[in-house]
Amino acid sequence: MRYRSWLTLLFAGVLALSACTSDGNGADGNGEEDSDGDAAAAPSPDDGPAVTVDDPTFDRVAEIQERGSLIVGMTLQFEPQMYRDENNEPAGYDVELVTLLAEDLGVELDIRDQEFDALIPGMLAGQFDMLSVGLVNRPPRAELMWFTRPYVPYRQVVVINEASGIASVDDVDQDDVRVTALIGSTAANRVETQFPSAELIELDQAAAFLEVASGRADAIVVEEYMAIPFVEENAGTAILEGPPLSQEYGRWAVPRGDLLWLQYVDNWLDYYISTGFLDQLYTDIIGPTEGLPQ
Repeated sequence: MRYRSWLTLLFAGVLALSACTSDGNGADGNGEEDSDGDAAAAPSPDDGPAVTVDDPTFDRVAEIQERGSLIVGMTLQFEPQMYRDENNEPAGYDVELVTLLAEDLGVELDIRDQEFDALIPGMLAGQFDMLSVGLVNRPPRAELMWFTRPYVPYRQVVVINEASGIASVDDVDQDDVRVTALIGSTAANRVETQFPSAELIELDQAAAFLEVASGRADAIVVEEYMAIPFVEENAGTAILEGPPLSQEYGRWAVPRGDLLWLQYVDNWLDYYISTGFLDQLYTDIIGPTEGLPQ
């Protein structure tokens, strides 16, 4: 059993996860935010680059450089991967990477901060040059967009409210267990496939954590890097013991058919992975890593 909730909850008293999820239409609202953090109207397709699928010679790098900006769709709600800092400025692992990418292209960085489930429709409408939100390249998504090589590792775990009585992964797959996950995420898909008997509740990330902390839900499936600080700050919650549910890798998404742009970004990632830069950046911002596949 599953339902969607379109709550916009602050993370009061729980863990401040500042901006990579959903609030109405996806990952943190439909609207982009300007440089001062004020909500602006949702960008129309005319505000961004046109999606070109049929022309293999289309050169997005040249278009970006002529425009003078790299337009990146993000959801700034997943600290420390991508979030807004105390000055309301974009920060985190993903932000550092796309900032460097823009510098190497010789252009300004234009981050469009939107709700998670508004990002893919925005990409299809031609609003972005790329998405940087750690998407896993599930086959249905690959029908809509092209994916770069991996740039961020993920380990999904189960966080429980200890009052739930859950002691093992098998205990999660029960019809009286309520499990939360980010709307439209790989975590939500994991709940559906691995715990089909449980009740899946899809929420924005902050609200999904809050349901577990308050005891209204029994568990959440989430990336380990967010689970660790959450349980440290919320007594009565714990990461379920045992191996992670999965080891996955997030990728950047580019418009489907954008061959030259995909090749450029893959080459860019290859270079910075081979130098050890990505592993070091991940370690500095998020924590120890087993690295990315070569």
